[in-house]
Amino acid sequence: MFNFFLPSSKVQKDRSIMRETDSRMAKYSRRGLIFNFCAYLICLVGGRFVDENRDLTITLTIGLLFITIVRGFFLFRFDQLYPRAPQRWRQSYFIATLLGAFWWAVILVSITLKLGMQNEAPLLWLYTVVFFSTTAHAFAPYQKFLSYYQFVGIVPAAISALFVDNLTAYLYGILMLVFYFVLAHQCRLISENYWERLEAAYALARKTQSMEVEKRDTRASAQLNREFLTYLRNDLHGIFVQSAEALKGLDEGSVNRMAFRQCERDFKHVFLNVSDFNSVLNKELKLANKVFNIRHELQHIVAEYIDDAEANGIRIETALSPTLPMRLKGDASRLAQIIRTLLSLSIQSIEKGVILVEVEFLREYENAGELYINISSFDATLKKRLLSENIPQQAKVNLALAVAKGLSDMMNGGIEISDIPNEGILYRFDAKFDVAEQAGHLDFHKNSFTGRSVMLIESDRRIVDIKRRELTALGFDVYTEGQFKRALQQLSQSYKDSRPIESVLFYYEEGQTEASEFSHAMATHPELRNTHQLVVATDRQQKLMLNQGFTDNAYLHYVNKPAGLFELESTFKEVYAILDEAEISIEDVPVEALNVERKEMLLISRRENAEVRVRETLEGLNFELTIISKESKIPAAVKAKNPAMALVDCDEEPNFIRIVDAIRAIETEEKAEFYIPIIGISSSSSESESTAYELGVDDFIDMSNTKKHLRSVVENWLALTNDIDDQ
Repeated sequence: MFNFFLPSSKVQKDRSIMRETDSRMAKYSRRGLIFNFCAYLICLVGGRFVDENRDLTITLTIGLLFITIVRGFFLFRFDQLYPRAPQRWRQSYFIATLLGAFWWAVILVSITLKLGMQNEAPLLWLYTVVFFSTTAHAFAPYQKFLSYYQFVGIVPAAISALFVDNLTAYLYGILMLVFYFVLAHQCRLISENYWERLEAAYALARKTQSMEVEKRDTRASAQLNREFLTYLRNDLHGIFVQSAEALKGLDEGSVNRMAFRQCERDFKHVFLNVSDFNSVLNKELKLANKVFNIRHELQHIVAEYIDDAEANGIRIETALSPTLPMRLKGDASRLAQIIRTLLSLSIQSIEKGVILVEVEFLREYENAGELYINISSFDATLKKRLLSENIPQQAKVNLALAVAKGLSDMMNGGIEISDIPNEGILYRFDAKFDVAEQAGHLDFHKNSFTGRSVMLIESDRRIVDIKRRELTALGFDVYTEGQFKRALQQLSQSYKDSRPIESVLFYYEEGQTEASEFSHAMATHPELRNTHQLVVATDRQQKLMLNQGFTDNAYLHYVNKPAGLFELESTFKEVYAILDEAEISIEDVPVEALNVERKEMLLISRRENAEVRVRETLEGLNFELTIISKESKIPAAVKAKNPAMALVDCDEEPNFIRIVDAIRAIETEEKAEFYIPIIGISSSSSESESTAYELGVDDFIDMSNTKKHLRSVVENWLALTNDIDDQ
């Protein structure tokens, strides 16, 4: 498409500078727009041209009025239209202005040919010279457009004067042509001077900014060095104290092997942190740039800490913002390292209470933005103090924090630590990331449970607020209650009112008897025994629950912690079987009823039994499974099959990062708006799961784990991709 202005220098590509330039142009244009129309009317009012050419005057006036209104739309709505698409606004306004110049030329030619150089014609010519002289400064930065604008508005009138059989008209026409060439030369000089002046100011500002950044980096490096040495001394001192305690038993002939192993692990962590810090400080560390599922990686990292934390009376919950995309592009392993550091420090900073991991993503550009992660702790053991007695809490720090600060700085971000008065510590991390997919899809969740009801039983108001928002987003009518006894009464009352609440959602806490008593009361209640119970618990807690009085039946369902939106939706789909129609298993449903369109799926594995096991697990689903045993055949298969999903065998291929990267590279090359889900599968619990999400998979299935089935995961991802395709 033809453009009147193509930015070529850094100044012309700077959004703030171009906005200021366009704003200045719009301001001067607004001033002249209405005055131009009024001047036209004044020049013609009571003149000979109006009397002799009434119909032509009406046509010319209506045309000028229409173009004035069109130009006014772009000028007076500048603040609303410009931020959406600056280049489109500029291009549209230039086209409207050229039409205005053309119509002015039509007016001037018509009056010149009809009146010659008599009556009001010279007055209109004089105004034209003044008008184009003043607009030259407003449009001067855009030399290419201005040359067209002046040519269209001036030259036709000058040529028309040469067709009037009059010496005065010849002189007017020649002088107008001279005026055009002089004005064009002057505008070119003004334009060059304008951009050169801005280039000089821009270069000076960048140099000053660079010096400030360098000075700030020097101070920050010195501060980070001091912090690093302090943390290193503290960590080594702690290890030495621990070692001394372990060595005391040698005199008595006993050895504390666990203490020695802990010292060994601590020394290893210190060594790795020193190595990472040295690489960061010397700028030798290179950050990866790969596609990863930010939502599932965050949930997986938090899940690593939940069991140990809850054993010590600390609850952890996540709150992922709807603005958080599904996939980002960056160094997932280093991001995980930072989050693990901050989360472990937050756990150490409280004795008993709640930790919230809140995540938000703010877009700065179409495919880029800033990731914010707030890890806030709320210590239940802190006593309420008077304002005068408010003593700031001491945040936990260690050597890993210094490394995390260096890594966040490399990600164009930072880490801040602040005190939440009388409650706990807030660790705040931010960094810049690119959105992986062209369309930048969010993790969409349709309100597929509209019309259904659920009761949330939770006493902590922070968790209640988070879960209520997520359940409402799924379409539920949400009722909340803080006590189990009152919840049981409210559930019974809902049946009496003929508006039964269909399910309840509550958290399991170790040592809490109310939850088990409530569950048993529900299971034995004549009206409530068919109400679905969704219990949020870890895998370890789920094994303990049967011994705590929970009744194992078809209406008791588990939601793995942390209970994010994806986990809640997956569990509720299993609860309601999502087929909605009947109480039949999905295996008994005819294939035609499940999917009209046959889905293509890839299984990347070298093991024959992997294919057999996957087919058995997914029996009944309408899909075509293509097996790929050689890595070199992946690109051709992805392009030919256009699969809806890919399964990667993580047992056979320990370096499956190459496979994930190969698939994502093809999608990037094809400029796919939405990437296909990649699911890692393992025949047993393996070390691969701890790093799988950092290597780019969207989900991971341990086939030996009966709590998370491959079939349900595949169905959830296929449903999610179908929802996005329909939008």
